Amino acid sequence: MEEKAYLSILAVSANIADKSRVEILREHSKEIANEILKRKEGVFIIVGVRGSGKTTILAELLKYEKEPLFLNAEIVVRHGEQLLDLLHYAYAKGARSFLIDEAHIFPEWEKDIKIFFDETRTKIIISGSSAVSLKVKGSELSRRATFFETMPLSFREYLSFKTGKLLPKVLIKDIIDMEKRRALEKSVIPFLNYFQPYLQFDALPAAFFEKNKDVYINIIERTIRYDLLYLREIDASYVDNAFRLIKAVSTSSPGELSYSGLSSSLGIGIKITKEIVNSLARTGLIYTIAPHGSGKGAVRKEEKILMPLSFRSALCSYYGISPLKGALREDFFVQHVGHCDYLKTGVERRTPDFVVGDYIFEVGGPSKNYGQIKGMKNAFLVKEASFQSKEEIPIYLFGLLY
Repeated sequence: MEEKAYLSILAVSANIADKSRVEILREHSKEIANEILKRKEGVFIIVGVRGSGKTTILAELLKYEKEPLFLNAEIVVRHGEQLLDLLHYAYAKGARSFLIDEAHIFPEWEKDIKIFFDETRTKIIISGSSAVSLKVKGSELSRRATFFETMPLSFREYLSFKTGKLLPKVLIKDIIDMEKRRALEKSVIPFLNYFQPYLQFDALPAAFFEKNKDVYINIIERTIRYDLLYLREIDASYVDNAFRLIKAVSTSSPGELSYSGLSSSLGIGIKITKEIVNSLARTGLIYTIAPHGSGKGAVRKEEKILMPLSFRSALCSYYGISPLKGALREDFFVQHVGHCDYLKTGVERRTPDFVVGDYIFEVGGPSKNYGQIKGMKNAFLVKEASFQSKEEIPIYLFGLLY
């Protein structure tokens, strides 16, 4: 490639990295960066919804990696250059650590990365949408790659930025333990006035640091119009249906959502409805929670559809309506516990419980009673209320899990 084009790509990419740096790196990002810095070679892939801090991590690593090269994929494509050619050129000029932002923009990028890594055994750090990990896991690059996922700010991280106090990170078992639960609640109670602002608009790093709730709408627009294109061929109708579907998800109670209901309200087939849901989940704009259990019964049940914080609130604000409190609580719970399933009791189809390891959690408001978990072992009520009994856990304690 020409030296002039190479230098132009580096200059514009460097400017993007500079604008992405922050004075204080969030705890979750520090953990990811520290893990990557421990390794001298390998392929490291950072995925997550837009605005969750992937580029910021790359900008931080750029300060510490040896002979680093930062590339923004969109800038490379605009210059008409090929990824593999550019990597070879940079390697010949002495680069040994390669940080590639938004790699999913390159067609068949995973093949180029595999070839280049096998040739050079260097250190390659890649960021991209949540769909990137699925594409890699289906390729030969999967055996060479280590994955990390960025998420919206935890309540714990949010409090750290707002108050300067970093509360300890805990495990589920710490929240279950009665004595530890009491101590944890005492540590959080002074900061409960921050809980609602966090739920509403402050959970996504990009929106929090820019102090602009419109960031959510911009991210949704860009993800649907551009990122989906790297997953499959899309047309104007598909894009329109994706916007309508995410509006339905954000304004509905999670228990009311079903593929048949969405299909009917959108006026499209169930097959395309499922495909759009799957595509949006792969970009990180929605969470799909699998039913608990195995066998034919579990297969027949549908996924529960939730959203990362604070996308639901931002969308509802955009549409001029108030978000459902119950939906926000479930978004909060699922985001913080990570992997979980949901359990339908069979008593009422629309009131599922979440299953995390050996524990069952029913998420509800202050007046939620024990009816839904009655007779269940290791079952707890997760309530937006103070600690009152052995079976009740204040929901905000789950905000300390990461």
